[in-house]
Amino acid sequence: MKKAFTLLEVLFALAVVGLISTLVIPIFYNAYGNRVTGTQLKRVCAQITEATKEILVDERADDTMTIDMDETDTEKGFYFTTAGVKNSSATQGAQYFLNKYFRHSKVNCGPGGSNDCVGASYRTPDKTDLGGIPDGFYCIRTVNNAAICMKFDTTDKVMKVIVDVNATEKPNITGSDTFVMYIMDDGNIKDLDEDETNCNAKRTGDANIVAYAAGCFTKVVANGWKMPN
Repeated sequence: MKKAFTLLEVLFALAVVGLISTLVIPIFYNAYGNRVTGTQLKRVCAQITEATKEILVDERADDTMTIDMDETDTEKGFYFTTAGVKNSSATQGAQYFLNKYFRHSKVNCGPGGSNDCVGASYRTPDKTDLGGIPDGFYCIRTVNNAAICMKFDTTDKVMKVIVDVNATEKPNITGSDTFVMYIMDDGNIKDLDEDETNCNAKRTGDANIVAYAAGCFTKVVANGWKMPN
């Protein structure tokens, strides 16, 4: 005759199952979230590359591009289109480019606008407060629910880009869902810092998203478009 389980044995088994679930489910959830975030980042980068190539074709940028920089600057994005220095301000160029060449659900929703497609504030994994999106960046929210912010930096002569892959949704952490990059001459994009060890490394001077996120995009790409654990 088979012996039935006692109430104590059932409760013990349920407790073990609960403990295992508590330990295992967050691991699977984080792994899944990291894959989704990496896929979204890759999708946004493809959109930026495609849009940049389109404007270069539309404006015959190969005919009007002027290269006048030292040897050390040859990898910097340096072209004269309406997205860049043809406009009187960096923000106007970014506004034209993002509004015309991207599929968006909201426009002008960053600093100086409605400010409802980006996080109110950002931080590093170790909780260093980085504030919001820096002034001068023009932002849109794409139909894929990502925020893209751009600013043509006339000092560094590059179009700087901030990508928040899930817009207003958290965590709003550099290297987790928020990255920076710049657009090169040929429409491809590159991290502002190609040394992945500088991702979220402590900086001297002002703490902001652009400084601390530099190197994080390189780190993700090197990891096969997966968020490092």
